[in-house]
Order: sequence, then C-alpha cells, then structure tokens
Amino acid sequence: MSMDTAEPKPDTAPDEPIEPTIESLQDELVRKHDAYLRALAESQNIQRRSIENEARARHSGIVQVANSLVPVLENMDLALVQDLASMEPAKLAAAVTMLRTELLKAIEKHGIVRIDPARGDAFDPHCHQAVMQQPADGIAPGSVVQCFQAGYRLGDHILRSAKVVVSPSE
Repeated sequence: MSMDTAEPKPDTAPDEPIEPTIESLQDELVRKHDAYLRALAESQNIQRRSIENEARARHSGIVQVANSLVPVLENMDLALVQDLASMEPAKLAAAVTMLRTELLKAIEKHGIVRIDPARGDAFDPHCHQAVMQQPADGIAPGSVVQCFQAGYRLGDHILRSAKVVVSPSE
C-alpha cells in the first residue's frame, strides 16, 4: 500500500478564469434574495388578509345577532308605552311571556341553547353548578332536585352553568 501524495485536482482548470463563476454565483444570490423577499412579502400579505377576514367575520356575526335582537327591543318599547296601570295582570304576563319567547327564538337562531335541567336529571358538572345539597324523596343521589337558574350554551361552550340543588351522594 502506497500513499498517494498527489494534490487533488481542482474542479476548474487553472487556465480558466474564476471571474465568470463568481459573477454567476452573485447573480444566483441576487435571484435567491429576490425570491426570499417576494415570499416574505406574500407571507405578510396572507397574514394581513387573514386578520382582515377575521375582523369582517366577527363584525358580520355581531350584525346578525343584533338584527335578530332589534325586533325584540322594538316590541319591548311598544309594551312600555302602554298604560300599565290600566292593563290587567294576565295581559301583562302574556306580553312578557311573548317577549321572552321572541328573545329565546332570536338567540336560538344563533345556536344559543338554554340549559334547564328537570327534577331527577343526573347532575353534570360540565353544565350544572351545584349551589346546595338537599335530600329529596324519589330522587337518586347525585341528581338534580331543583333548578334555581337556567344556564346557556353555545355549541360546546358553556356561557353560564345552570344553578341547581343536588341530592347528596351517599
């Protein structure tokens, strides 16, 4: 085994000028830098458009909810201009019930659902808040005895838990 002590051969012959290679590398560097700047600008434009689209979508959602609530407010205004002193309590209660129904329909149209557990329903800590425990005949342990205040959900998001009385666990 003999060791070859010959020098490695360069890629270019010694008589070829190095200048054209340097110029072509500089041109390629300029092209790559320009491509990088274009990609960066496009990325910034996409981010800006995304933020603008999100703001438009949020505004559109608010407009839709507001449009469904305005008729309820107008009917409340009509009810308030009535002479309440001369109105029979039953008619007043019917008007309030009508307004409540109209309001529930308006929010349900946007996916807001009322959480109103019935007596004997299983207690669900994800959508119920136990405010007290109270034993009750015929109610299984860990079940709703009474609903103090209804809750509301929007899809999987609980806006407010229903406040309930729960039968104590044994």
